[in-house]
Amino acid sequence: MSNINGGSFFLRWVTAVTVTMIVAVMAAFVSMWSIGEWVAQRWGDMAGGIVAGFIFGALLGAGLGAGQAIVLRAQGIPFGQWLGRTALAGAVGMSIGFTLMFSLFDLDNVPQIAAGLMIALSVGLPIGLAQWSLLKPYLPQAQLWPLVCIAAFLVAFAVGLPLGGEGREWLSVGVVALLTAVISGAGMVWLARGGETAVAA
Repeated sequence: MSNINGGSFFLRWVTAVTVTMIVAVMAAFVSMWSIGEWVAQRWGDMAGGIVAGFIFGALLGAGLGAGQAIVLRAQGIPFGQWLGRTALAGAVGMSIGFTLMFSLFDLDNVPQIAAGLMIALSVGLPIGLAQWSLLKPYLPQAQLWPLVCIAAFLVAFAVGLPLGGEGREWLSVGVVALLTAVISGAGMVWLARGGETAVAA
């Protein structure tokens, strides 16, 4: 991936990822609780939370992965594999994260810091690992990509979650999508230039 042009690649990445993430995350918020509530009424709150987490993670991963894959396919990375692995990793990671949240907190009073950290680890880490397996043949310092993903989600949700609320959902989702796109895009360009060697240059 040495043919990445920093400015052009970065702009395409940020645009694609921001748009696809906004659409996917809004769809996730609309669907996850309605389906999760239906499951909870039949099999309990824990089951409902796991299902809601799976749906949210799958759609979040699909939105993130679709935008990234659109840009990365020009680098030779298979679109379908990237999208599928990202969506699956997000679904599994978030369902585990929601299970932990149900175990540790009253979901009506989850601290925003705890929620942001949970999302960063339960989504950023598995997605980063799943994508790393595809990036290894193409990207110098690819082993650092999971850390980039965790950082992107941690900052994005730490800033974006407090902006949410009645009538402000679009603002929160937009900020989360934009920050995730900017930080992950900057990380991808940095790693393509050789990671630590780019700092020295």
